[in-house]
Amino acid sequence: MQPTPDVAVTRRRPFTLGWSGLAVLLVGAVLAFVVRGDVVVPGYALMAVGVVLLAAGLAVRRRASALDGDRTSTGRIVAMIAAAVYIISPLDIVPDVLLPVGVIDDATAFTWLVFALGQEFARRRRRRLSRG
Repeated sequence: MQPTPDVAVTRRRPFTLGWSGLAVLLVGAVLAFVVRGDVVVPGYALMAVGVVLLAAGLAVRRRASALDGDRTSTGRIVAMIAAAVYIISPLDIVPDVLLPVGVIDDATAFTWLVFALGQEFARRRRRRLSRG
């Protein structure tokens, strides 16, 4: 039985939103922390938009995973959103002023976020391939 078009779109969209949010978050971080100058405020704005897109993608992923019978845990989704918020938060474990050490905690959170999204994508793809 073929899925209806709405269900097929819902199944593809979560990672499109999630990866798009991650890309926008990265571009904003580069503008805010690396380039500096007049692009700091737009960089922070882009980072905020990236977090919103990422959170929307994770919420849609959770809803779509219910249709697949493969549910992403609430704790994992909360951890991913918390990592994204931590990246843009001005409150850090190590202040960003202490370069390069200050950026390492943000980079670690970003790396974990990319890894976690990659795991979700791979798990979903394996499940889809196993169904045939």
